[in-house]
Amino acid sequence: MRNTVRILGIDIDNIDIEDAGNITKNLIENSNKSCKIVVAPNTEFIMMAQKDKEFFDILRSAELATPDSVGVMIGGNKQNKPFKQRIPGQSYFRKILEVGEKENWSFYLLGGKGDVARLTAEHVKKDYPNVNIVGYHEGFFDNETEEDVISEINKLQPNVLFVAMGAPLQEKWIAKHKHELKVDVAAGQGGTFDYEAGKIKRAPKVFQTLGIEWFWRLVLQPSRFFRMLALPVYLIKITFTKDITKGKFD
Repeated sequence: MRNTVRILGIDIDNIDIEDAGNITKNLIENSNKSCKIVVAPNTEFIMMAQKDKEFFDILRSAELATPDSVGVMIGGNKQNKPFKQRIPGQSYFRKILEVGEKENWSFYLLGGKGDVARLTAEHVKKDYPNVNIVGYHEGFFDNETEEDVISEINKLQPNVLFVAMGAPLQEKWIAKHKHELKVDVAAGQGGTFDYEAGKIKRAPKVFQTLGIEWFWRLVLQPSRFFRMLALPVYLIKITFTKDITKGKFD
């Protein structure tokens, strides 16, 4: 039985990082290559989903939804259902690699531009030398290349497919190909590969502890400013909406 908190129609699992590892392990052991979907809803996701029913439905139907922002934590507190822990995407990524190294899971990395996926694989191997990364490919391709990528993934049949294309593209791509992909779990990873590849420096510990990594990213990437406007809109909405469990498409 899942322990979830619903915020504007999106169910988010009330878990900590250890729970996330155990739940993912259970999904893999019971999947039989049926592609269980893992999402990481944050404030931007929740607000995007209010305007995009396809994205809304994908987030609602995911087998695991990790709490990935301070805004989500606030939404839980307002319902007197505090989340156990905030789980940033990169933290989930590393936890699953850690567990996967022990369990001998296989991984495929799909996403990023140019050499980002390759660099991510190389850097990951330094911290997890026994992790089994069976393949990788950049996340920008045409229809013909897409067929080749899916064919390669299905030939390798990894336990975990990490997809880093940015939201909502990555979630929609996974959902679109869910019934084709011979993987156990597919997880959207946003900008994780850019951090792991060393393209973007992760926020200092103090920013992570305070839950304001978004501000660090804004400093490094000012172009994200308009995306960040989702946060104040979200806060206004959950403050003045009578029932914050209800979403646009409920």
